[in-house]
Amino acid sequence: MNAPILKTGVARLGIDNAFARMPFRFGVVTIEAAASLTLALDMTVNGTPVTGYSSDLLAYKWFDKRPEKTPADNVADLLWVVEQALEVAQGLDAGPLFDLWRQLDAEVDRRAVEGGFNRLGAGFGVSMVERAMIDGLGRALGQGFHQMVQGDAFGMRPGDVFGELQGLSSGDAVLAAPLKQVHLRHTVGLVDPIGAGDLAGLDLPDDGLPHTLEDYLHRDGVRYLKIKVSGERDADLDRLGKIAHSLARLGEPVQITLDGNEQYRDLADFAALIGDLRQSPALRPLYDSILFIEQPLERGVALAGPLDPAALELIGKPMLIDESDGWTGAFHEAIALGYRGVSHKNCKGVIHSLLNALLVRRHEGCFQSAEDLTCLPVVSLQADLAVVAALGISHVERNGHHYFRGLDHLPGDEAEAALAAHPDLYERSGGGIRLANGGGVLNLGSLQVPGMGFVPLPDLSRRIAPADWAFDMLRAPSKTGEPK
Repeated sequence: MNAPILKTGVARLGIDNAFARMPFRFGVVTIEAAASLTLALDMTVNGTPVTGYSSDLLAYKWFDKRPEKTPADNVADLLWVVEQALEVAQGLDAGPLFDLWRQLDAEVDRRAVEGGFNRLGAGFGVSMVERAMIDGLGRALGQGFHQMVQGDAFGMRPGDVFGELQGLSSGDAVLAAPLKQVHLRHTVGLVDPIGAGDLAGLDLPDDGLPHTLEDYLHRDGVRYLKIKVSGERDADLDRLGKIAHSLARLGEPVQITLDGNEQYRDLADFAALIGDLRQSPALRPLYDSILFIEQPLERGVALAGPLDPAALELIGKPMLIDESDGWTGAFHEAIALGYRGVSHKNCKGVIHSLLNALLVRRHEGCFQSAEDLTCLPVVSLQADLAVVAALGISHVERNGHHYFRGLDHLPGDEAEAALAAHPDLYERSGGGIRLANGGGVLNLGSLQVPGMGFVPLPDLSRRIAPADWAFDMLRAPSKTGEPK
């Protein structure tokens, strides 16, 4: 069938301030609060009016890690690139979603680079608009994400982007039926307490929810971990030793991914750390449990040339790009350099991930993971999980429920509506509504609804307009979770 014809219209943006229940550090920054941006995009689908929604955290010091850029600069840049993407989208002639996406992707990429931002940040702007268009398309058609992709409602032509994808359609990127459950892969951040002995002196909430890695292992049954390393060899080895000791005490298999967070400029230096793991009797079991290694090299050098074969042999695990997957052809380039994996994140783009999934199908030994540290409910989290379920990725990094206060950043009635519409995914716990992750599993059955996986709709009139928002609104919360 012919793909539906879309035309974008008026857009509305709103910001929620989300305060952390526990501080978390990745790379060079420790975060205690963040802004969550929501987009409502009016459009027509085959002439019928509809509104689509998207949302995501304005994550500073991830898209752009330049030291001269402050966190406030980072957030301003992300808001700017979303506004650029909306301006481009609203100027496009009506057409199938894939055709609109290709024009949007190329022009926003050009503007971002010309404007002094970067290509990963450009992808964020594109993805916010793209997700809202997909959501609106699904609502107009009465179809969920998986059904749209399987039936080629986007009008995708993968072979026009990568020649080796000729003959494949969007439906080849997804399972015959979406997953109903995925395992939660718990992130162990750089300042996260490992056991009860690490809690002394920490100002943590008394909310009855887990605080330590061992809590999640023993109480919540988590059996997949993502462990971040800092690039400081001695400190990393000491921390990995503590984690290995906790896993040994657990006495059950736990699968691990290791995240280098762009902390290295030379792969040989990272390989030396991995060599220490392999050679240590206490750390070898942890090494043996590693599934893959995520982006240890800075993006400025990660795709500069082929990976060092000697370093790859010492590492002995497949390498994945994450931050370097900042443009449509990045994974295609990375495969030729020796990488085997790529991360899916909605914030990098949905059609982007579908194309990467098709590249995985065409290139033997390649794979796609699911990563997004602080994806928050409702719109952002559920849209991402809807894509993960369709792609068939069996475990997904999630820790927004650990670092943030469940659905507390949302208006109370919206949180209640999410619990009522998605009782398999949320529960009432710790004095609020939280992600239900008992047994280390997320239940996704209720995500198969028209649009991008969520029933309750955000009310943009109850959010802060970007023009009225300021970074200093993210000041430290009080014990109640309200700003001081």
